[in-house]
Formats: sequence, structure tokens, C-alpha cells
Amino acid sequence: MFLALGCNTKKPIAISSYSDTVISESIIGAGVQWSAYPHADSDDAEWGHLMTQEKWNKVYKRLDYMRPNIIRVMDQASWRYFTGVAEDGTLTTDFNTQEVQSLYKILDYCEANNITVVFGEWGAPGMWGVAGNIHRADDPRWIDMITKYLKHLIIDKKYTCLKYYNLVNEPDGYWASTDGDWDQWKKGVEMLTTSLKENGLWQHIQVAGPDTVQGYENPKSKYLNGETWLYESVNQLQDVLTCYDVHSYPSGDIVKSGEFSKLYRPMVKATEPFGKPFILGELGLKYKGALGEKNKALGKADPYAGENDSNMFVYDFFYGIDVADALIQSLNVGIDGIIVWDLDDAMHTVGDTGEKSKLKRWGMWNILGTEICNNPDDENIRPWFYPWALMSRYFPEGTKIIKTDETNVDGLRVVSGLTGKDAVSIAIINNASNDQEIAYSMDGLSSELKFKKYVYTNEMRLVDADGFPVPVKEAIALPERIEVPANSFILFTSVNL
Repeated sequence: MFLALGCNTKKPIAISSYSDTVISESIIGAGVQWSAYPHADSDDAEWGHLMTQEKWNKVYKRLDYMRPNIIRVMDQASWRYFTGVAEDGTLTTDFNTQEVQSLYKILDYCEANNITVVFGEWGAPGMWGVAGNIHRADDPRWIDMITKYLKHLIIDKKYTCLKYYNLVNEPDGYWASTDGDWDQWKKGVEMLTTSLKENGLWQHIQVAGPDTVQGYENPKSKYLNGETWLYESVNQLQDVLTCYDVHSYPSGDIVKSGEFSKLYRPMVKATEPFGKPFILGELGLKYKGALGEKNKALGKADPYAGENDSNMFVYDFFYGIDVADALIQSLNVGIDGIIVWDLDDAMHTVGDTGEKSKLKRWGMWNILGTEICNNPDDENIRPWFYPWALMSRYFPEGTKIIKTDETNVDGLRVVSGLTGKDAVSIAIINNASNDQEIAYSMDGLSSELKFKKYVYTNEMRLVDADGFPVPVKEAIALPERIEVPANSFILFTSVNL
């Protein structure tokens, strides 16, 4: 009987974190892409002025729980402040439009909550068919408009939350106004940098880039892919860019396998000597094979989804596991900030034409579900909010990420963060189909420290009346053995919020 009992005893997987081996001294943290609802922001918007104060308050309350550390707000001149061309040919602007007032709803929130904002414009105004014939990133008229707008927001309105600027979203893409033209984009960011310095704005806001898509190749570009744009930005624009960023849309398989972190480790390493933040300006997962076909079918069946640019799995539990897995891998390779695409279905349509049948279904909810889709339930918080909000909340700006053992067990990953002497967060992912047990340790961790434990599984994700995560246990010591169910996310935290 003794021998049989011994053979059935499974040894836990030993995982240690090392407080004296620092990956990131002070991260920016996790956040979301949040646009100012261009189809619903004014009386003249395609859908009318549907973003009432009640709607904004509902979004604010959810963000209050999440505590995003970084927000990316991309806009378009003609959506907010560019009003046309005067008779003498000069471009006209108005910084007091109803649309600009709507943007303040986002910036006021970010300012009040000390949130770092990456600001910018999707592309040159001519891309949207507006007057002025501005089609290039290096058009001095556009640079001048941007500078005046930033001067209004930063000097007049005193938005100190505006820290970084993206000139053209994903400039390596065929869909961008630059269409992969490196030289045009490079000249544009150099011109913008000069203009910001000459107008006393550089001490407030600087340029982030290249904002390219990892893995994407544009045959028109002089550089192979989005990664090469990053390396050339490091080589050629050291005096221009003060934050490096790329976009990431990996397949679910790359994330689950752990290959995701291997893609970004060399990029982080290339930027480290310069002491500048490295961020993922957009993060979202795409799926291939059977899941890819299922996503297409679900998008086609949804009368409101833009089937060519929607992730229908935002309604499913497993997407929360996958994005949290990507976030944990990002932190463990030294990425400073991670901005997920995106907050809300109601922000964008395919091509931003305002067609209600082409919503970009990527959000944590659709705050206009009742008004657009005649479906109040679409306004509810979706499952993947749960792990992303917890990671944003309990790995706040300033957290020190320390080295944690990598395991040889597929799908099992751990990240550890220190926000203070008694403020520790430990996040665990098991994306495999079998349960695991780990024996976790951290040098210097006080045995007196008490933790809250959150669990996210398909069967268990406790929430309160507002849909916000609730711990399964509070004021507990960190267990010597931690049971990690299959397909689960677990977070232990002593951060006191």
C-alpha cells in the first residue's frame, strides 16, 4: 500500500521569482485603445449624438475598475478640427467644435486619473477625401495643423496626460496614407519633432514610432517588414523618437505555444540601450485554421459585424485566456506598455464609413448596443474584460517586473511584479487542457503577507453586480502549492486598492 500511494503522488512544478533580477524597473502597464466615437459624437455624426453623458458615465465606471495605465487615442483632423479651405487657399480649423468637445470626454478622464496617452491621427487628411489635397505625412500644412491643435490641447486646455504622438497609424501598411513609404514617414516625423520643439511643446509631448505591424510585409516598402522599420527607427531616428512602438496581431497558436515572446525579445533588446519605453501600440489576436473559419462564419451571421475586421471570439471565455497570455509574455520580455485593441465596438466601423452593419467587433462591450443593434445585452461586459482589467489594475504603472522561471510545461506561464515592499502581484496562465500544480517561491517574500486570489475559468469567474471581478479568497497567505486548472488565469495580489 505504501508503494502504491507513493506512485500516485505527483510532484508540483517548481517556479521561482528573483527580486534581485529585474526585467523592467518601472513599467507603464496595460491599457486600451479608446477612440472618441466618431460616428456618435455630435449632432451631425452618422448615428447622431448617441454618446450621452449617461453612456460616458457607464464607460467611466468600468474604466474606474480597470484603472488603465495607458490609453491610445487615434483620431482624424476632419473628424474633429479641420474645417476646410478658405477662399485664399489657407486651411481652416476650429478647436471648439462639438466633436472636439467629445474628445475632451476622454482626455478629461485620462487627466483626472494620471493615464499616459498616446495621441495621433490615422493618416493624412486627403486619405479621407476631404478638401485641401493633403495626402502626405511630410506636407508642412498638416504638420502645422497638428502643432496648432496640440498647442490648444496642451497649453490652452492643460492636458498633461498627452505624452506621445503617432504620426500615421501603421505607416508600413498598404492601407496607410503613406502606403509603406519609409522616406515620407521619416521626413514627416522629423518635421513634426522640429515643429514641436520650435513651439515649446517638446517638453510635454514627443513622437512615438514606428507604429508598424510586426510580421507584415509591404512589397512597396524599402524595408522588409514591421520589425525592420523598428530597427531602422532605432538606427536612424534616435534623436526623434522617444518611445518605440509596434503593433501585434499574432495567431492564437503563436501565443499558446510561447513563441510570441520569442518574436519580441530581439526587438526589446535592440531598444534597451537607449532607455526609451517600448510598447505594443495595438495588441489583438487573430485565428487561423478551424477557428479562423469559425470566426468568419460568426461574423457573417452577425448582421452588425464587419466580417472582414471583427474578432467574434470577444464573446467567448477563451479569448480572455489568450490575451492575458500575450500580456504575461510581453511583460516577461521587458515590454513596458501594452495597449489592447480595443475598448468598445461602438468606436469604429470598417473603413469608418459609419455603416451599422460593419461594426468592428473587437471590444470589451458595445456601449451603443441598444441604439445601434436593438440589443441591450450587447452593452454588457464581455468575459475577456476580467483578466485584462485585473492585470491593468494590479500591475500598475511603476511596477517592477522581476525574472521568473520559465517552465518546460506547455501553456504554463507566470509573471511577478513588485509595486512596493508589501505590494506584490503574481499572475499565472495555464492555457493547456490539463490541470497543473505549482510550488511557487519568491526570495524575500514575507510569510506574513496576505493576498487576494482571483480565478478566471470557464466555470468560475466571480463578479459583483456591476460585472467586476471578485476574489474567490481574501487575506490569505500564498499557498505552498497552487492548483492551476486547465485553461485558467489566476492572480494573487497584495496590492491594496
